Amino acid sequence: MNKLRSILAAGAAAAVAGCLFTGCGNSVDPADIDYSVQLLAPEEGDDIAVFETSLGDITAVLYTDEVPEVVQNFKDLVNEGFFDGQVIYQVVPTVGAEMFGSSTDDGNSPSSNTGSPIKAQYSDNLWPFSGSLAALCNEMGQLWNKGNYYDSRSFFIADMPVDEETVSQMQTYYFPAMMTNAFEELGGIPGISQMHTVYGKVIDGMEIVNEIMSLPRTEIDMTEAGVDASEYEQGYTLDEPVTIEKVTLGSFHAEDYDQLDNTLTQEAYDQMVYESEEEQRQIDEAIANGTYGTEESVSEASEETSEG
Repeated sequence: MNKLRSILAAGAAAAVAGCLFTGCGNSVDPADIDYSVQLLAPEEGDDIAVFETSLGDITAVLYTDEVPEVVQNFKDLVNEGFFDGQVIYQVVPTVGAEMFGSSTDDGNSPSSNTGSPIKAQYSDNLWPFSGSLAALCNEMGQLWNKGNYYDSRSFFIADMPVDEETVSQMQTYYFPAMMTNAFEELGGIPGISQMHTVYGKVIDGMEIVNEIMSLPRTEIDMTEAGVDASEYEQGYTLDEPVTIEKVTLGSFHAEDYDQLDNTLTQEAYDQMVYESEEEQRQIDEAIANGTYGTEESVSEASEETSEG
């Protein structure tokens, strides 16, 4: 049985960025991205989901306004009790992914509110930062109508620091300065951007998400799973299953939380925006001058930053 799904590692950032910002596939105009949607606190009354697990509760805000079809599929399944009693059926450490959403422990029994896989929906404002809740998308269809589709299978992203190599790749492939800075600050997996649909963010219980990734685990036999190990990240099953005992829906009220996980203060966000705008100006000038990526541009940027 094919228990592994195509989740790309952080090192694939370059391949993804080439499509995101140069017009192939699900291209994105950097000027259209509203980072406040994901980086700041939810608004009063926003939809949330509480995952009661055998290790503790995980609360996620749902981005209903951004990807309404994906969230509605999740809500409908929650109301059916589909997720109740399920286990985290696989973890993929290279991308911090913790997968759930199958009625059987092998990950091969998904569902949806239509009874079939659904064409993926994306938002320019949602990116796979640490703490994200994402729908697992797979390419399906014939040559003339290929596309990404999702069902009930989803995953949480644990804390995943972005290393210098990935940052360098993001800069080489013209990721906006604000996005690069956000990934550096929050962590995450740039390489799966606009592939797997982000539809939520953990705002409470991130310690549970991280604990799951640290639990004893056993490698899945790639040959037995029937996949090419060179095309998939190594998956693991947990030695002691973590159960999602129940999922309930509700509304966000700030008074219920002393602090929020994976969330910047308004002051920190404003500072990131200010610094990123200055960095972007330097990048744009270097590109216009044909010096972007050269030692000269790096030196000039360093001097301006130190003077500021």
